[in-house]
Amino acid sequence: MKEYKLIAFDMDGTLLTSKNTISEPVQKALNEAVCAGKTVIICTGRTYRELIDYDQREFQKIRYYVCENGALVYDSHKQEIISRVCLPEELVLHILDLAEPEDTMVYLASGGQNMVNREDALRMEYFHAERYKDIELRSAVLCEDIIKGYREHPVPVEKMNLYSATAGLRDKFYELLKDLPVSLVFAEETGLEMMPPDISKAYGFRKLCEHLNIPMEETIAVGDSDNDVEMIRAAGLGIAMKNARPCVKQVSDTEVSDNDHDGCAEAVRTYLLKK
Repeated sequence: MKEYKLIAFDMDGTLLTSKNTISEPVQKALNEAVCAGKTVIICTGRTYRELIDYDQREFQKIRYYVCENGALVYDSHKQEIISRVCLPEELVLHILDLAEPEDTMVYLASGGQNMVNREDALRMEYFHAERYKDIELRSAVLCEDIIKGYREHPVPVEKMNLYSATAGLRDKFYELLKDLPVSLVFAEETGLEMMPPDISKAYGFRKLCEHLNIPMEETIAVGDSDNDVEMIRAAGLGIAMKNARPCVKQVSDTEVSDNDHDGCAEAVRTYLLKK
């Protein structure tokens, strides 16, 4: 079996159980991998600020994070940004203009910090994103009017999300934006994530591997959802969780147990640590 130096994990639906926790067997496997000299990284759609609680507990031994679907790569030990790509200000303004009259929740990510309207964060179940409600209330900059605030004081934005009240509204936004210079990824039931063109988890993954001087063929990637597809394709070994969407299983080399049955621990011990 080929020896791999690095393993990349998606968070939601992969490392995290359906209760948004990291099981003890998975935690133990991550620590075993780091102690064995392997590099363990997190590749997520979340901002770094949304990972702080995990970083200070379960991820203490993990140094590198590919955040915001690849738009930001972060070294948590040095507390510095390795790579960052932002959306043009005029494009952000255009998307905000489209979103303002609609029944949707705007989410902005800037420098690893997430920002949302306070009122929307308190009712995220309305936008079919209840699983993130506690995270946003604890980690986000809670705005009174995020659109007005951006218009008056624009900040660099690596990523935007629009969480719509209905899937139909999400599809409407997709049609309006699909021909613009922006990467679009569906998220949750009604969410649409927007990053700069050609940005994906695979982009950030490659940037980090270049930084660490690790060839891509010596890496493993594990995921479950649409935004993991390119990352899994880019890795030397792509692994789908049993609970993964069909599009992920189609491009993966193999499969492990689901996120409620320690699939990530299986990936570490079967493919990363086994000689």
